[in-house]
Amino acid sequence: MKRVLIIGPDFTPSSHPPALRIRFFVQHLREFGWEPIVLTTDPRYYESIVDAENEKLLPPDLEVIRTRALPAKLTRHLGVGDLGLRSLWHHWRELYRLCRQRTIDLIFIPVPPNPTMILGRLAHARFGIPYVIDYIDPVATDYYWKLPRAQRPPKYALAYVVERALERFAVRHAKQIVGVSKGTTDGVITRYPWLDPATATEIPYGGEPNDFEYLRRHPRKNRTFNPVDGYAHVSYIGAYTLSMEPVVRLLFAGIREGRAYDPQLFSRLRLHFVGTNYTGTDGEQRIRSIAGDYGICDLVEEHAARVPYLDALNLLLDSHALLAIGSVEPHYTASKIFPYILAAKPLLAVFHERSSVVSILADMQSGQVVTFGDLCPLSESVGEIGLRFRNLLELPKNFQPAVRWEAFEAYTTRAMTARLATVFDKAVGGQSAQEVVRTSALIANGKQG
Repeated sequence: MKRVLIIGPDFTPSSHPPALRIRFFVQHLREFGWEPIVLTTDPRYYESIVDAENEKLLPPDLEVIRTRALPAKLTRHLGVGDLGLRSLWHHWRELYRLCRQRTIDLIFIPVPPNPTMILGRLAHARFGIPYVIDYIDPVATDYYWKLPRAQRPPKYALAYVVERALERFAVRHAKQIVGVSKGTTDGVITRYPWLDPATATEIPYGGEPNDFEYLRRHPRKNRTFNPVDGYAHVSYIGAYTLSMEPVVRLLFAGIREGRAYDPQLFSRLRLHFVGTNYTGTDGEQRIRSIAGDYGICDLVEEHAARVPYLDALNLLLDSHALLAIGSVEPHYTASKIFPYILAAKPLLAVFHERSSVVSILADMQSGQVVTFGDLCPLSESVGEIGLRFRNLLELPKNFQPAVRWEAFEAYTTRAMTARLATVFDKAVGGQSAQEVVRTSALIANGKQG
């Protein structure tokens, strides 16, 4: 069995998307011929939400190596909070020790945090170990350059230049590039002409049914709303970014129009936006501020602080219906779409027509989808949004959509891990993941015979 070292400063018990993505992969990698070792940071250095119960979802035999990092309370005085940067030196020292003392066949680095990606090239230069970079988000996006200067995030220009330089250095000798969407990997290939398009692979997050099974055995208290108070609770759980604002405005314009058409029906609606600001504090109520522009603040509640992963799944199960919101950037995909599907609740999704979410939901026959794009501007979908919300509110409380569950196997975390194992095999050469599975099955059948 080959060995892969996964470097992820943010890992379980964190509930952030990079931590979840790594956990999903390590749950299944052994099945496809790869023994994972996770190099991460001691949770006491995290600023993100930590939930000790997340560790119960880890494989019991997983090797996890945790290092120190520079404390954020010290580095923030210098304007540095990024966990990848704070842990970079400590991870390099441990990486160096591991590569000298043990056989490491491959290094796998999901980003963000972005500074960690340079460790792949450093290890390749010193030890000749191949490495694969996994893009959960683009390292730096051009989107904000298109906005007026006043609307750009603070220090955006400096961050853009630094992160582009880091990326250029890191991808120079990467064996393979992985991304959560084809749009994300296409952007990397386009920027760096020495990269072969054949080295890029799209691997979405996938859904983990076992997490829902665990939660049903160990339910959590809902601290966000009362699911039996008679209202129709529709929830969006996830971060909010500036590139999503036009979509949110479309959504609220449609709700305003729907309420004008049927005030009594919409009086039952309660919209919940949870975990919108990427941090563990409530902070600015940006969603409610936009809702105020459309006169629907009485229908909208925002809980800006991120909630632990299992709490988020619990909210999905308690909701009357779910809301998935995309970005005006075509490459944007939403990792949350898979747990949304697994929750088996009515779903309304609003996404760019070229987002992978659109094709995934069509394949699953799950939810109502409103799309926009070059041929269908956002402004033309207001009436459709109002109609879709009326449809949601008219559904019985315990309505379950007729999802094509037989099609979901292709979107499970196991299926995504099989795809990743194939990428690993390409990076190092040798037997493919599919061949490993076939060989294991032949051996098992031989033993049974």
